[in-house]
Amino acid sequence: MKVAVITPYYKTPDEWLLECHHSVKAQTHPCTHILIADGQPQSVVDTLDAQHLRLPVNLGDYGDTPRGMGSVLATSQGFDAIAYLDADNWYSPEHIATMVALHKKTGAAVITSARNLHRLDGTLLGLCSESDGEYFVDTNCFFLTRIAFSVIPAWWTMESWMHALDDRVILGQIKEARLTRAFSSLPTVAYRTSFKFHYERFGETPPPGTKTGEAIFAAIERIKRMRQSITGARPK
Repeated sequence: MKVAVITPYYKTPDEWLLECHHSVKAQTHPCTHILIADGQPQSVVDTLDAQHLRLPVNLGDYGDTPRGMGSVLATSQGFDAIAYLDADNWYSPEHIATMVALHKKTGAAVITSARNLHRLDGTLLGLCSESDGEYFVDTNCFFLTRIAFSVIPAWWTMESWMHALDDRVILGQIKEARLTRAFSSLPTVAYRTSFKFHYERFGETPPPGTKTGEAIFAAIERIKRMRQSITGARPK
């Protein structure tokens, strides 16, 4: 199965970019790494065994347009599946192989996985209780086969305020299209978290430089209000 891994980046520390890339190259199932510069190309990427797409401006949409452009490039090259990996995160060596095996076993169009949360210094924080394949799937945990490529335009066509919860939008598109799904409970994605609430859930003091996730929560509340106005149901 021919797999592409899409990584948008913007002013990412070189060491994080290298860790991300090396984790892709270390996959037990071979895959092609496509990195997309979101308006600020970094020279270190040109030294890697990867495809490098340079966008002329920073779009400021949480890397969604770069993800979309990378997906178009992968689709045009005939890849059978697309996975996504943010530049500050990394995969366990068996991640792609696990996704491919689960697809072959179930025939599902979309495969998702669990993830581990890591501190900013890369050390393990713990298993994430959020990315469960049903109610929430982190962007880094998606594996789309060709049948599911129909959702790809959502990366750049969603409204601007939705980019803060882009992964939820993509999951919503997948559900709306009634695409079959399968979930791997193996946490083969390593997510370097900069959100304060993740540290607090593990009883730790958030380190300097972490963020509240205010834009995400505001967008979630907006969607809840929209659903309530349409259905009359109370927000959950």
